[in-house]
Formats: sequence, C-alpha cells, structure tokens
Amino acid sequence: MKSPRRPFGALLAAGLLCAGAACSRSHTVSTADGKVSYQDKGKDAGTVTVTGKDGQTATLTFNQNKVPDDYPKDVPIYAPSKIVMSQSVSQENARNLMLESPDALDKIVDFYKKRLDSSGWKTESTMTTAQLTMLTATKDQRQLTLQITDSGDKRGVMQILSDKK
Repeated sequence: MKSPRRPFGALLAAGLLCAGAACSRSHTVSTADGKVSYQDKGKDAGTVTVTGKDGQTATLTFNQNKVPDDYPKDVPIYAPSKIVMSQSVSQENARNLMLESPDALDKIVDFYKKRLDSSGWKTESTMTTAQLTMLTATKDQRQLTLQITDSGDKRGVMQILSDKK
C-alpha cells in the first residue's frame, strides 16, 4: 500500500528544488500526484505550496535573516543572535527558526530555561552532551524543541515549534 505522504514529500522536494533554482517570481509545476507552486517574495524569501491529487495542501514559507512577523511572542528568541533562516509549514502549524550566537552554550541554555518558565512553558525534558543541549517544552497545545549546539566559535540554536501530536 502506497503511503499518502510519499507523493507529498516528493512534491515538496520538487518545490524546494524549484525555489533553489531561482524560478521566476511565480511558477507552478503539475505532476500526476498534484502540483507545486512557488512564489518569490523578495530577496531570500518565498512560498512553496504543494497540492496533492486529493486536493490536500501544505505550504512552506521560508525567509533568511528575519523572524516572521507572526512568530509567537511567547517563544523567546536569544539575543545577541543572527537569524540564519526561518520556515513555517501549514501542516501541524510547524515553525523552525535557526539562529547563531557568539555567546557560550551554558549562557544560551540558561536564558531559554528561565524565559520559557517565565513565559508559561513547561520543560518536559532536557538532554545534554558536551556539544549539544536539547530542551523540549510544552504550552497549551504546542510543543517547542530547542537544539543548542556548540560549533567552536559560535553556537547554533534551532527552534522547532509545532502543534502537539
């Protein structure tokens, strides 16, 4: 039996390839499994919409160097940091935010622990190794996973926010 997500994944991959290949400002590609639409939204930003043959859609919005205007205000964002990339996907209301900071790993982890708690998030789990700390927190019907990595002269912070499953 064929997985219903397989065509969706293939279409999403095709859409990302189209986006990376600098398609025109707006472009649609149709396949037997559905269609992929790409819309350029300026420098380093765009939207890919995948529509399966059953009519179900998923939208991926991406942007570099900017936090989306509608990013939840109760999710802390470490400063000083550089926004490397942001993404949002319509399915499960998923959002990813990638940051880089010159600050120490422990300082960033302490910031998130304190700010999550003061913003009403409940830390469900913490995992720490020499070069990685991962926190999972929940609030209402949302889940936030933070991956904070030590990469020599900078730390990477990946925030993954979605509806609880």
